[in-house]
Amino acid sequence: MTDPPPPPVTPTPLDGGRTPSIRAAGKPPRLLDLIDVETLQAIQDGFAELVQMAMSIRDEQGRLVTQPSRSSRFCDLVGGPLHDNEACRISNYAAAAAAASEGRSAPVRYVCQAGLTQFAATIHLDGRILGTIVLGDVPQRPLPPQEVRELARKYAIDEAALLEAAAELEPVDERQMRSASAFLQLLANTITRLCWQQAVLSERIDELTLLAQTSHLLSSTLDPDSVLDNIVKTMAEVMHVKACTLRLLNPNGKELVVEAAYGLSPSYLDKGPVLVAENPNDQAALRGEIITTEDMRTAPHVRYGDAARTEGIVSSLSVGLIAKGEPLGTLHIYTAQPHTFTPEEIRLFRSVADQAALTVHNAQLVEECVIARQQQRELEVAARVQQRMLPAKAPSIQGYDCYGITVPSLMVGGDFHDWIRLPRNNWGVAVGDVAGKGVPAAILMASLRAALRAQAEHVYALSHVMDRVNHSLTEETEPTEFATLFYGVLDSRGRRLTYASAGHEPAVLIRGRQVTRLTAGGPLLGVIHDATYQYEAVELQAGDTLVVFSDGAFDAANYQGERFGRDRLMASILRHAGHGARRMVKEVQWDIRRFTGLAPRADDLTLVVVKVL
Repeated sequence: MTDPPPPPVTPTPLDGGRTPSIRAAGKPPRLLDLIDVETLQAIQDGFAELVQMAMSIRDEQGRLVTQPSRSSRFCDLVGGPLHDNEACRISNYAAAAAAASEGRSAPVRYVCQAGLTQFAATIHLDGRILGTIVLGDVPQRPLPPQEVRELARKYAIDEAALLEAAAELEPVDERQMRSASAFLQLLANTITRLCWQQAVLSERIDELTLLAQTSHLLSSTLDPDSVLDNIVKTMAEVMHVKACTLRLLNPNGKELVVEAAYGLSPSYLDKGPVLVAENPNDQAALRGEIITTEDMRTAPHVRYGDAARTEGIVSSLSVGLIAKGEPLGTLHIYTAQPHTFTPEEIRLFRSVADQAALTVHNAQLVEECVIARQQQRELEVAARVQQRMLPAKAPSIQGYDCYGITVPSLMVGGDFHDWIRLPRNNWGVAVGDVAGKGVPAAILMASLRAALRAQAEHVYALSHVMDRVNHSLTEETEPTEFATLFYGVLDSRGRRLTYASAGHEPAVLIRGRQVTRLTAGGPLLGVIHDATYQYEAVELQAGDTLVVFSDGAFDAANYQGERFGRDRLMASILRHAGHGARRMVKEVQWDIRRFTGLAPRADDLTLVVVKVL
């Protein structure tokens, strides 16, 4: 008969005599942990009847596991019903030892203390003997009466009864012994195969159970810091190693930064940076490969070998944390003693690492959601604040009909319009547009509006107002932060508009079908500290219409990327110039929306209309 496939090799201890195999958390398995006694008894009884010989199965200590099959009266008298007297136990243990010393190629022949021939074959797993099959207890020749009498005296057995039992024993010839030996080897191989298959099954069940428990531990919290601490602690305990570290890629993906560690000193963790470009093993791990290092103290690819020697770590196992195809970082375990990692250990390590990667990924998603919700709440607050800064309605100015809107492309924006009450029943009208969109633009917009109001309410000369607003922005902003501004003053009694533009899209004055662009002013605000601004005074007539707008009015685009443009905007303004200020603004806004359709708004939109009554 051929031997069964070799069973898995028992892993050597990783740290302090502990081993990471699934079974290593408890005691090594015994024979009855792998196969039940009823099955053993049935197999034994069948073979015993087949070969017409006594048979028993004993554990590694020589103790009976099954009831002896076809036991002779002679053996029952000498060894007791269970063959468990001291002499028999020692004899069977010696048979097992002899079988083990001969290896597992064939059973060994052994003559017991009662003079009977036995064949013993071991049941083994992972190089460890689980038990012995003992076959025979038969003489190869008739037992001499003198030897039987000595046994009777030695064990205080009735001499006549023992002589009678010895006479019942039938000697077995060499041919029968060889046949019995072959059957015994077949039986040992069969039981070994059953034990091996059961061991593998138990290993897989234990591994699945452990992975389920590990998954529960890893997912017990989604707090990012607690998740990472859970991972390294759980990994060290599952693999029975000295230490574990988890490194995540920094935002630029160039460095692996320690985010959690277990069993390592702060001095080791602070030994120096781990740059991906300098370490081919980390690059391989981030691609999904398993990296093993038998001795970190001497391996040429280990940059901090001296630190490993000081820390007392020797062998290491590393793998990339990869979720949804994206590398997140690396996971490392370390042993205190030299160790060669087995395929079972590597498989378990990868399985737990895969779970850890998904846990890290989920925790990051949760963190991103929390941050996004916080930002959303902050944006909502900012939008409400900005909305309060914009005029709730247009003022009622004697001799004028006014209306204006500002619509941000995002929740907050950089456009604004304002009506400023001035002395002697004058009113300031302003339209501003700062660079960018979103929160940064909204902050700059608030600064510009505050600076304009601070100057307009105390400075009479309009050019001085623009100069001082420009000085304020230039001193308080970065070179990339700038704004455009149209600012005009309406004289309600004299029907006059005095205005200046700081790089803003020229406002238009419509008189009948004539369109005049108002271009007086100077450069952008916040760019040139000593810039000067010219102003112009325009006499107004009944029926005149002043329209001020931001570039979002003509830069609006449809899904085909086609812009609304200045020509369409001017055509819309002229088409609706006969309406009141409110309706005119709404109609022009509707023309823009009708052109762009459902395309998202790319820029903030401001429209202000002042009609002279």
